[in-house]
Amino acid sequence: MCGDLMCVYVDILIILNTLVNYFILLAVDKVLRLHSKRWRILLGGAVGGLSSLLLFLENLGIVMTLLKILTAIFMTVVTFGIKPIRRLLKSIFLLFAITFLFGGLLFAIYMFFDKDILIYSNGIVYFDIDLTFLIICTVISYGVITVISKITDKKAPKSKEYYVTVENAGKTISCTALMDTGNNLREPFSDYPVIMLDKELFNKLFTEDKIRLIPVSTVNGESVIKAFRPQKLIINDFSTDKVYIGESVSQLNEYKMILNINLEGEL
Repeated sequence: MCGDLMCVYVDILIILNTLVNYFILLAVDKVLRLHSKRWRILLGGAVGGLSSLLLFLENLGIVMTLLKILTAIFMTVVTFGIKPIRRLLKSIFLLFAITFLFGGLLFAIYMFFDKDILIYSNGIVYFDIDLTFLIICTVISYGVITVISKITDKKAPKSKEYYVTVENAGKTISCTALMDTGNNLREPFSDYPVIMLDKELFNKLFTEDKIRLIPVSTVNGESVIKAFRPQKLIINDFSTDKVYIGESVSQLNEYKMILNINLEGEL
């Protein structure tokens, strides 16, 4: 599409807004420590990128606002999932907050730089810039986010203590658990996080009909552990069944359970 001052190239428009939304979603992921997979963040960014085609529509007032809100919600669901609802609401709120900050930055660029290189319409941004320059800026932005993330990770506590209850097959156990940044294991088919449980407690809950073998990497090489999906896992006021309980390959002493770092954003 070509206007009086600038031609808008659809491919650049979609790529640019996909990258912008990718980094906004990545920032949400870093702040909430959700540890989402990069392909899901990219998929959410692509949803936002395709929504940039709204640029070509006339401003429909409240209808356009509703479309943008629904797009933001859909981006969040695609990236982080729909449950638990509390996490979804926090993700949506933070997505809007970071987007508003980005909008302020765009306004500054629009005011202080060449207005002929930028189109901002219906909440969509388009820069008439070289694609190579765009890729360089993207790499630099990724580096900045990575550095900030590492700095905040160093300042954050590496472990937290929780009281956990597990229910399965009519049996219940409760124990003190440790949130460990080193446990990032997931069940490969469902992608559910895996929690490591002391062998003695594991055997109290485990039933042979629900066995699942999960591959793990240890200092001694590759192996598999027995695991099962519990009927309910309760941590403070948070409960779920979308986890797997794995038999710990090492002796657990003070803490009988090692929580998965991917659960941190839920608590």
